[in-house]
Amino acid sequence: MKKKYKFKKQKVQYTEKKPFLADKEIIFRSGGRAKVFNISHRLQVYFSTVLIAAICWSGYSSYAYHNSKSILNQTDKELGQARDAYVDLMTDVSALQHNLNEVIASVEDAGNGLNEVQNYKNKASMMESKIRLIANSKSWIDPDKLNETVTKKEALIQKDVAIIQKNIALKENNDLKEKILNLSQTLSDLQHTVKGLETAEIAILDKIEKMSGKEIEEIKTSLGMINQSLKKQKQYFNPLANMKDGKGGTYKPLKGVKIGEELQDKMSSAFDKIDLLDAYKTSMSALPLGKPVYKYRFSSSFGNRSDPIETRIAQHKGVDLSAAVGSRISAPAAGKIIYAGFNNGGYGNLVEISHGNGFVTKYAHLNKIYVKKGDFVAYNQAIGEVGRTGRATGSHLHYEVLYNGKNVNPLTFINIPSMNKS
Repeated sequence: MKKKYKFKKQKVQYTEKKPFLADKEIIFRSGGRAKVFNISHRLQVYFSTVLIAAICWSGYSSYAYHNSKSILNQTDKELGQARDAYVDLMTDVSALQHNLNEVIASVEDAGNGLNEVQNYKNKASMMESKIRLIANSKSWIDPDKLNETVTKKEALIQKDVAIIQKNIALKENNDLKEKILNLSQTLSDLQHTVKGLETAEIAILDKIEKMSGKEIEEIKTSLGMINQSLKKQKQYFNPLANMKDGKGGTYKPLKGVKIGEELQDKMSSAFDKIDLLDAYKTSMSALPLGKPVYKYRFSSSFGNRSDPIETRIAQHKGVDLSAAVGSRISAPAAGKIIYAGFNNGGYGNLVEISHGNGFVTKYAHLNKIYVKKGDFVAYNQAIGEVGRTGRATGSHLHYEVLYNGKNVNPLTFINIPSMNKS
């Protein structure tokens, strides 16, 4: 007999569904002890709100940046179209002036048509003379009647000539008036177009002036940081000291070009600001700004320090940038190589670059040297590799910056972005 098995029915327990962002506990175990951190619902809501706000603000900033860029491109496009329309209108005016000259010339040449009428009258007179000769030789022709007939015909000819002259004059006058009216309308349209162009150009020049001013202020800020470091050596660097070029020459205004006073003032102001920015950039681009090694760890500062070998207080003329052997060393600015070789004074393999304006940079303990004395190097050009030659405890770059022969803190120059970057 088969046994019947009874299966015990299991009870299903239901847990209450927890709400979103419910209170949470985080347990940390360390050294046999447990620490419990409670994260309340309110704190989770606060952090979620901050996160969502940050995401929204980032999206809005990105949108605003791309939108402003599109508006600027559209403005440049509309200015180009306005300039093309301006050229087309000037071409139409020149054509209308040429047609006006032709009309005036045609009025003056109207005498040619009148001369033809006069020739016709002369020929008629000759024909009349021949008729009179024939009439005098024939007795059956009455000379008085002939004179009367000739007089009537001559009067008719004079009347026809007067009508022809009047019609020519009326037609030419009407054509001339119509062309003058068209020319006046075109000139009026041209004046409105020129005014619109001036307004657009003033807006663009104003934007250029503001952008140039902002860059100049950024350069002045960097220049202030540099001079603050140089001040400790009782020195000062003026990037515009050698940039003031003389200007002169005879005054020859452009013929046929009339520019509004407001546009003239804005052009002068914007061009002066652009020239000043160019002068700053040209001078500042020769400064050794930025880092000479792409990836490094700052290991020793400028000034007095404990010597790593003698363990005594000693003066450190530069900064030490620890990096792997073979790391690329780049010139932070263009210049001329004034030394490249081994130095017995503890520098090991050493490269020195003169950048002009009194600035010189030194690169010591190199593993390899890529340049030689007398070479001209460009910005960011490789000059060697990081090593540990000379008096060094490990691989690093000893980097110095000198101004007028005196060492200054290179860290100031490393922290300022290069002006050569696009």
